[in-house]
Amino acid sequence: MKRNKLGEESDKVMFNTVKKYPGLSQYELSKKLGWNNGRVDGSVRRLINEGKVVIRVWERNGRHVNLVYPKKSKPSNIIEVPTELLQVGNPIWVESAHIYALDSSTIGIAGKEIDEWKEIACFTEEIPLKRDTKKVTLKVPEKFKKFYNMEQRHKVVSVNGNTILITISGNLVASKKYPS
Repeated sequence: MKRNKLGEESDKVMFNTVKKYPGLSQYELSKKLGWNNGRVDGSVRRLINEGKVVIRVWERNGRHVNLVYPKKSKPSNIIEVPTELLQVGNPIWVESAHIYALDSSTIGIAGKEIDEWKEIACFTEEIPLKRDTKKVTLKVPEKFKKFYNMEQRHKVVSVNGNTILITISGNLVASKKYPS
């Protein structure tokens, strides 16, 4: 299949964007890149046909949402946060973190114990962390992964102050495929 240079360049930019920001909709990708919907759709379709990205359909608030992910994505229980978002110069984000099952849809992670979270959490655990100059990487324990059914649910990771909040929502409905 012959492709033009503009299509190849678009696909390269799109793939790098999807790798950097997995789980965006095609509309969100068009806004982020400043492209029209047709260019985004064409690029996503080509990348799907090449086996580089997938579309996962999530149910949120009774509506289906199509989100684009790299085909080879990290496991659902691996959390990565850019180092600059956390106060890692503070010694609390060094070797371990504390993870809390705060409610049925929220996981809290902190570099030190938080008494208020400990009181309300269904369960808690201390976990190791990996840190380098670019990111802090954490592995959510199996107990949390199963409780929140993280394989089949969408997650949003946010940083609030010097803590990490993971909001679990929606259910995976399907993965879409486009014909070649």
